[in-house]
Amino acid sequence: VAGVATSIDALAVGVSYSLVETNIWAPALIIALVTTSLCIPAVLLGGRLGHAFSQRAEIAGGLILIGIGVRILVEHL
Repeated sequence: VAGVATSIDALAVGVSYSLVETNIWAPALIIALVTTSLCIPAVLLGGRLGHAFSQRAEIAGGLILIGIGVRILVEHL
């Protein structure tokens, strides 16, 4: 759902820029710089946290998935 919403948002922004007849390169460059500057530290931090909490994260993820499955089962019974 989030992917579809993001795609619709991007489509709306693209159509808006074409209707306003503005230069697309400056906003595209700013978006790329902001995205890159936020994603690189997030990936590095995620790698470090992944090594530190790998076993606990796997257990927590499994428990969350089991909980979701139980909730779906209970809702449909």
